Amino acid sequence: MMWAISFLLLSLHPLTLANQPPVTDIVIGIDGGTESIRACCFDAHSGRVLGKSHAAPYATSHPRPGWAEQDPLQWYDRLVDAVRGAIRSLNEDEGCSSYRVRALCCDTTCCSVVALSEDYAPLRPCLLWMDARSAPQAKRIMEVASSSSTSSGLTILDLFPELRVNCNGEGPISAEWLLPKALWIKEMEPQIWEKAHVICEYQDYLNYRLTNRMVASSCNAAVRWHHDGWEVLTGSTDELEGHEGRRTKEHAGRPLRLYQALGIPELASKLPKTTLAMGDVVGGLSEAAANDLGLPLGTLVVQGGPDAFVGMVGLGTIHPHQLCLITGSSHLHCLVTPHPVSKSGMWGAYRGAPLPHLSFAEGGQSSTGVLARWCRDLVSSDSNARGEDGKISYRLLDEEASKVPPGSDGLVALETWQGSRTPHTDPLARGAFVGLTLSHTRAHIFRAILESVCYGTRSCFDALEAASHVQSNPTEEAMDRSNEVVIAGGATRSALWLQLHADISGRTFILNENTDGPLLGCAILASVGSGIHRSVNEAVENMVRVKDRIEPNEEVKKTYDRLYKEVYSKVRPSVTNLFHTLAEVRGGDASVIDAQTSPCKRAPRKVIASPSILAADWSDMKGELQKCVDAGLTHIHVDVFDGVFLDSPNALTFGPQMVKAINNRFPTLFLDIHLCVDRPARFIEAMAAAGASRLIFQWEAMGENPLQAAISLAKRVLESGITCGVSINPTTDVKEIIPLLQTKLVDLVDILAVEPGFGGQPFNPIVLDKISQLQQWRDSREEELQFAILVDGGINKVTSKSVIERGADILVAGTALFQHPRGLSEAVNDLNIP
Repeated sequence: MMWAISFLLLSLHPLTLANQPPVTDIVIGIDGGTESIRACCFDAHSGRVLGKSHAAPYATSHPRPGWAEQDPLQWYDRLVDAVRGAIRSLNEDEGCSSYRVRALCCDTTCCSVVALSEDYAPLRPCLLWMDARSAPQAKRIMEVASSSSTSSGLTILDLFPELRVNCNGEGPISAEWLLPKALWIKEMEPQIWEKAHVICEYQDYLNYRLTNRMVASSCNAAVRWHHDGWEVLTGSTDELEGHEGRRTKEHAGRPLRLYQALGIPELASKLPKTTLAMGDVVGGLSEAAANDLGLPLGTLVVQGGPDAFVGMVGLGTIHPHQLCLITGSSHLHCLVTPHPVSKSGMWGAYRGAPLPHLSFAEGGQSSTGVLARWCRDLVSSDSNARGEDGKISYRLLDEEASKVPPGSDGLVALETWQGSRTPHTDPLARGAFVGLTLSHTRAHIFRAILESVCYGTRSCFDALEAASHVQSNPTEEAMDRSNEVVIAGGATRSALWLQLHADISGRTFILNENTDGPLLGCAILASVGSGIHRSVNEAVENMVRVKDRIEPNEEVKKTYDRLYKEVYSKVRPSVTNLFHTLAEVRGGDASVIDAQTSPCKRAPRKVIASPSILAADWSDMKGELQKCVDAGLTHIHVDVFDGVFLDSPNALTFGPQMVKAINNRFPTLFLDIHLCVDRPARFIEAMAAAGASRLIFQWEAMGENPLQAAISLAKRVLESGITCGVSINPTTDVKEIIPLLQTKLVDLVDILAVEPGFGGQPFNPIVLDKISQLQQWRDSREEELQFAILVDGGINKVTSKSVIERGADILVAGTALFQHPRGLSEAVNDLNIP
């Protein structure tokens, strides 16, 4: 008995308890991006990464040019995969043998809009943030605001103060934002709109799946919903008594008068009723979500927000006058402002974002990192300098450019190759080099491009600061903050480019230990929501650490100051009219082309290359498709022949099994399935289940009453959950299918330039007139007919130029791509795609 008591006392001895491993408080950050969703575990106190982040990809479909959709159900499934993967990695971390998960927090892409039924099930695929189909609706919002202003005698901002975030009421409004997308659903899919109990975002849907609670993020609402981010949280309103559309407390901060003017007042009741600030607790994990994730029931879910602006928190940009720069293919500039001041040439300032007590403004450059890649690809013909990917390394280009003096020996570039966002909004702006001579080398050109991006960044920063200082007298501490920029993204991998940013802007650039702002930002918010830290400020102080400071070189800065003021700043206005004239020459009238113009009427058009696997090496289909992905291609064309419609024993190709195998291995590819078969209806369900993105049926297979048969078939295809196209032989008159197109059941016309069969046939020029006829008829319609024109057969370096000029949107090529002597990437370049 005494032995037992002694053993019990020994087991409770402090020295014995000290041998137990400490329990680590864990928070999980979740980043829902465009191509995948990532999860990562963090120490909730220090922000240290534990284990490794885990990514789970999902598919994006592009039913028509300019459209982009995702399946909300897949978001949640991939979230489960990502979180479980992050926890597996955490369990393998020897430094964290005992832990408890305190909370998780999600960020997502912003303005990925979802329509949900009464039981919160998705009614249609999500309209992804990049989806541009609502461009006409976006343009009409500003037109309605302008006409209302004219008729009332009041200014636009007097009537619709929420539009101040769009360049102080001057516009434009992006087709990416929630309001244009909601208008599109109401106008183009009225049945969906009628059934929609909730219109929300990716963020809101994920949180609902985790907690069974539907709430909105005040940051999303402030930056992309035209809401007042402070009023929606406090229930207060500055709206005056007696105005039509006056906001009640329930609808505080929502632009009811604008909804009324646009004929969409019911949107106010379809949006989530509750709005929470980033860092607030949404709820606990439901039983179903807890089982799916392998986490305890009730684990806290904390409100996040848009990926880029949660990234501001993760970079520590949470004080007035602080600047951050997020780099990648484009640049995003964010300035925290003491007041919600708006001005022409900037977006915002958004009141109540990213956090309730803050406001911030943003600027942007359309083409930055993509210019460096363009230059690298352009000068990679020197085979002696190629790396494993066949391209010159950025390291070598950096080394060469570092030897060129500041100012690139008199060569100055404009970086606006894909249009200008801010501070001078002009979608028709293009790039330029000024001062080129025969003595300039690729090193000069590469450095001039890097410098041009930094000139544009300085212009954006100056405009943001000028606007924010209008109504404030910043303290010395605030001015010190405005002289520093926290930077993240691709540009941080180049020491040269980092230094150029500092030298040209005249600011100190801060590089943090952890530059993955979105994931760390989610961890910070989760730590606050779970009570580990008392405030976001405290969490940032403990979880964000500076790694390096890049100071401007004062002597070099003097050179760049002069070039910026006397050359760069004067070049842009001097060439603006020339750019607009070039746009008219290439297609369209510059007076009617703007950022929201329908894609088919803008210059240049987006044209897609779609490889036909009929010409691929069937013995290595996986390798052939991987080449397509590596070349940046997004569409694949699968010809299905059954040996019956084309009466030949050799006309047998692929079935649902091949489609399923491709979809499983390459889920992000858009699969066009051309059914050149007898009785195509029998393939619909099997192909849809296998992962087809679109079924294209042959008009000539529709029998004696082709229109009725085609309508019936197209409806069945749409009911299966995928889109539908129609294909015509070279000799078929385009006029035959016009009645079908007017039903809007098909979103693509496949014009065959060869007789149906196997690859290698010569291009039949008779189809050129058919392309022109179809393109002109489509663009002359007053109603919205946004079907794509696909040309299939005989496409090569010579014929591609002709079909693009006539109006083709998608080029299907087989032999020219898969059998090109210099490989598939070079073959794509030969297709003359703009």
